[in-house]
Amino acid sequence: MHIEFLVEEPSTEVALNFIVPKIIGNTHTLKIHNFQNKDRLLKRLPERMKAYANFVPDDWRIVILVDEDRCDCQELKRKLCDASSVVTKQKGNIVLHRIAVEELESWFIGDVTAIRAEYEKIPISLCQQAKFRNPDTIKGGTWEQLDKILKKYGYQTGLQKIDFAEKVSPHMDVENNLSKSFQIFRDGLRSIIK
Repeated sequence: MHIEFLVEEPSTEVALNFIVPKIIGNTHTLKIHNFQNKDRLLKRLPERMKAYANFVPDDWRIVILVDEDRCDCQELKRKLCDASSVVTKQKGNIVLHRIAVEELESWFIGDVTAIRAEYEKIPISLCQQAKFRNPDTIKGGTWEQLDKILKKYGYQTGLQKIDFAEKVSPHMDVENNLSKSFQIFRDGLRSIIK
């Protein structure tokens, strides 16, 4: 099976290259299309989906992954579903729409052990603190919170998202992530390839 991923930014592309094989194994091919930002992805999505509807083989699946970014999740998912309806009408249920709540960084915060593999000064007890037990509910931006955590423990100034994804994603345990949006992504990906 081949899976086409449509993502909004480079750090998501980097992270998926490491975590997708952990979720579904190495027997599938994948191609990740990085649109550089969410607005560009949403703008180009209807045209891209029309193109897929015309040529996509039966053994292909399409996964659209965007950050919530404090948007209304239901409205955002409706936009994704509307844009891809041309494919589902012609090809069936081959499109998976997923939203990282609030941002991809919540998936990293959901796996403190993976973060500690590269940033060992961060305490393992971080995930036990009330604020971080459910990474998808962190207020004020998960990117900003992750940056504050790194600074608090003496690491870099200004989180470099791509660099962080390259360092932490290889260590992620896809079975034990505290982020509910990660769990939904993982389970949805497994179900769409069956």
